[in-house]
Amino acid sequence: MSLTNRSRGPAGLWQTTSVRLALLFALVFGLGTGLLLLVLDIAVGRFAEETARDALRDQVSVLIADANAEGGAALVASLREHVSGGQPERFSYLVVTPGGDRLSAGLPDAVERIKGVASIHLPVDAKEDDVESDRIEVIVLTARARDGTFIAVGRDTYALAELRQWLHRLALWGGVALVLLALLCGIAAGAVLLRRLKSVTEAAERVMSGDLSERLPSLGIGLEFDDLADTLNAMLERLEAAMEALRQVSSDVAHDLRTPLTRLRNTLEDAQSAEETERDELITEAVLETDRLLEIFGALLRLAQIEGGASRRFTDVDLAAVAADVVDAYLPAADQAGWSLTLIVSQDVRVNGDPTMLAQVIASLVDNALTHGAPGQTLRVLVARAGADAELSVEDDGPGAPAEELKHLTRRFYRLDRSRHTDGSGLGLSMVAAIASLHGGTLSITNRLPGLAVALRIPLSPS
Repeated sequence: MSLTNRSRGPAGLWQTTSVRLALLFALVFGLGTGLLLLVLDIAVGRFAEETARDALRDQVSVLIADANAEGGAALVASLREHVSGGQPERFSYLVVTPGGDRLSAGLPDAVERIKGVASIHLPVDAKEDDVESDRIEVIVLTARARDGTFIAVGRDTYALAELRQWLHRLALWGGVALVLLALLCGIAAGAVLLRRLKSVTEAAERVMSGDLSERLPSLGIGLEFDDLADTLNAMLERLEAAMEALRQVSSDVAHDLRTPLTRLRNTLEDAQSAEETERDELITEAVLETDRLLEIFGALLRLAQIEGGASRRFTDVDLAAVAADVVDAYLPAADQAGWSLTLIVSQDVRVNGDPTMLAQVIASLVDNALTHGAPGQTLRVLVARAGADAELSVEDDGPGAPAEELKHLTRRFYRLDRSRHTDGSGLGLSMVAAIASLHGGTLSITNRLPGLAVALRIPLSPS
């Protein structure tokens, strides 16, 4: 699958997510504009129709009042004079008196068959050339005066038609503008994203080519993308550190195991040519040398597991109790070697950690001091609180270590010159440093003058 993906080639502008989203937004804007136009058309139509009906009711009420007061003939005469004045008028009239007088001003005779309110369609006046239709709707309201005079008043919807046309044009051109704006923004965003992703792709290809020092650049187009780049860069840093550690381990193994392997080979060669009485002794020596090599490889495997965090089983741990158990286990060996081994606990100290690993830390530090120190010295194991951390330290009053070598003591297989003829693999402090890192803590090694102090600080348990 990866080969197929690599053979696709770079994505084009129209294949980018931003352009596709822009097309989707354009469609949504278009549909939204159409829906908005429909709602506005219905709402404006209802409002204008209700307004026209209110105006018609008022007008009819006035005409009926005049007819009741002065008679139908007087009303016809008054309206004829009003209409002949030539003033622009949106109302149309049809008045028919029982005596046969008739006034028709804009309404056809067929209106006499209407009772109440009705809508009719009449041809558009030539002067109304701004209305895009050949017929116009007219709302008609009819009534009769007390003397039987028929009164019909009509109100055209020219204003409503003009408003609707204006809204249609606004919605149409506004929708087109929104669609075009969405497309342009999508294309621009896609081009910017492609250009910035190209730099990320180039950096990733350099990493794939073996340059683990390469880091992904920040996209600068959103906090979530920057967070992703930071996470990937942190992963690359871990990977680079792991590869560097692997190279260092490989170099250390090749360098530091060459001597015991050579010694083992020479012992076996000597056993081949030795007399039978010496052969068993040489074979025994070879077996012991093999056991030491197996211990070294076992320690390397354990160290790799700790650094990978694969075997951690954290729980709430009483650090003072763990230290007490280890000190009790080493007291006989310390007494036999002429050491004074003491435990000093200032207060109850609890941490969130792996009890087996923490016990291994204390055991490694105590064993390291007993192995490389001289008889008659004092060894102290201290457990105390240090702010928000727990501090576990092992101190002796021996010669200490050269100041320039302190920073190298946690390297794999690193040993001081005076310690090269004593038992040990040079992995004890490396293991302690790895366990400290796994627990989110720090390891410090300082000279006490006299003596050496190794201190482990890890966060206290939240409980």
